[in-house]
Amino acid sequence: MKIKRIYIIILLIISSACDPDFINRDQLAVQTTDSFYKTEEDALKAVTAVYNYFQSYDFEVHKFEFGDIASDDAEKGGESDNDRPFVKDLEYFRTQSDNLSCRGMWNICFTAIYHANNTISHIEKIEMDEQLKARLIGEVRFIRAHFYFYLINVFGEVPLVTKTLTSQEYHLPKASKATIWNQIEQDLIFAKNHLPLKSEYLKTDLGRITKGAAQTMLANAYLFQEKWALAQTESKEVILSGEYQLEPEFQDLFQIRKTDFGMESVLEVPHVTTNTGWGDEGEGTVIPIFCRSRNSGGWGFNSPTFDLLAEFEPGDPRLSHTLLFDGDVYEGEVQYNQYSPSHLCSRKVFLTPSERIGFDSSDAPFNLKILRYAEVLLIHAEAACENGDLQEARTSLNQLRKRARLSSATDRKASFKNYNMYQVSKNQYQAYDFIKYNYTNAASDKANLLPDVTTNNQAELRVAVRHERRIELAMENKRFYDIIRWGESEAHFHRFAARWNTGKGGQFRKNINEVFPIPQDELDLNPRMTQNPGY
Repeated sequence: MKIKRIYIIILLIISSACDPDFINRDQLAVQTTDSFYKTEEDALKAVTAVYNYFQSYDFEVHKFEFGDIASDDAEKGGESDNDRPFVKDLEYFRTQSDNLSCRGMWNICFTAIYHANNTISHIEKIEMDEQLKARLIGEVRFIRAHFYFYLINVFGEVPLVTKTLTSQEYHLPKASKATIWNQIEQDLIFAKNHLPLKSEYLKTDLGRITKGAAQTMLANAYLFQEKWALAQTESKEVILSGEYQLEPEFQDLFQIRKTDFGMESVLEVPHVTTNTGWGDEGEGTVIPIFCRSRNSGGWGFNSPTFDLLAEFEPGDPRLSHTLLFDGDVYEGEVQYNQYSPSHLCSRKVFLTPSERIGFDSSDAPFNLKILRYAEVLLIHAEAACENGDLQEARTSLNQLRKRARLSSATDRKASFKNYNMYQVSKNQYQAYDFIKYNYTNAASDKANLLPDVTTNNQAELRVAVRHERRIELAMENKRFYDIIRWGESEAHFHRFAARWNTGKGGQFRKNINEVFPIPQDELDLNPRMTQNPGY
């Protein structure tokens, strides 16, 4: 494994909605580890630096590439097939070991893990308040677990590193999935046992990892391993904690600064603009321009599919706030999505013209939510369903459907939504009778929308849970991993390719494409590293 000596640079990670000292740190001059790591303040600064990897350009972009574009929810988009062609290879399952997205994801994850390990080992030696020390180590162990969660889901077996390595230890073999999952669990258990609740943090610490975030991530780890009882218990504890609630309006979750660190936020990545441009690693995010239509000044990537559109139930208000249609009008700006294969873009990360003022578009002050309370309910619903506790599953599931049912279907930022373009059935996706469902929030209409799930049949409830998870978390870089862990991924992708007459998904090979290839330069550097089967 390639381990680099990287100096600690403290970077601002910020939400302008608050003014936390945790976030507003002066940049730290380059220091060696011998002159640093002396005081409690040094420990705080070092941990803050590790948080920076959450907002890395590489990590944020690659999460969408692997989580959305590799799935049936999105296509690459862009100007043409030659615009980030290595991403086209991801979605067509023809990836080779020189793929730049694979290399980028591998490098950013292991760089973050290296810094997490280095920070833990040094903080352990500092004489400081023991409770604060344990909390800081818990935050960093969460971050390490988070990046290993992505490594195991993208690459499968990878080297497991939990300490700062000497040069003699660089060439590590892969660890088994069971070993990696165990380490993820142990890190998250330590974190949940030593981190404060969200309500126990001071306002100046908004954005730090909480006990609830650790519990949610742990429940998710259990879910991915089909440890249903543990996943149900862990997610239920988060529900019973009273720390989180669903936002009343679905659209508020994705409007800039509307619900930052709000009641539904379990963990989010704060961003502020630093007035830097493309090519600089600023404190803003590139995701809004990455996903915005090329015809409207964006790069046009991560284009939603017709298959995702077809998944929405007629009249579901979430449709308006998940998908942006060709011809929609926002503050006088018409959205032309002609470069998009489906003529759709993601609404969840779209900024209106007035919301783009005052910063470079590649440095947007737009927070990205990693974990929402909605996902806690989905974890609990799925685990309870698989555990045979159908009543518990329905209770959590129907909370989400009720929120969606009562949410406004009117995008308050849009003066016109071009639903009519999609009212004619095409390629087997259903026509949407927007006139029937009116989108005027009439009580008579809304009473018939998204009825509660009432089935007592486990198989039917499983279908309902998976449907709700896809819709609620659409375009939030979760979908590919769900398809893989639910099994029958080869048949699933082949059906997608046949339905939409596309090469996307048609080349998926069982026992090969569930993961992606190890980067070739890692194989060249480490003689004990082996390539994943089939690559």
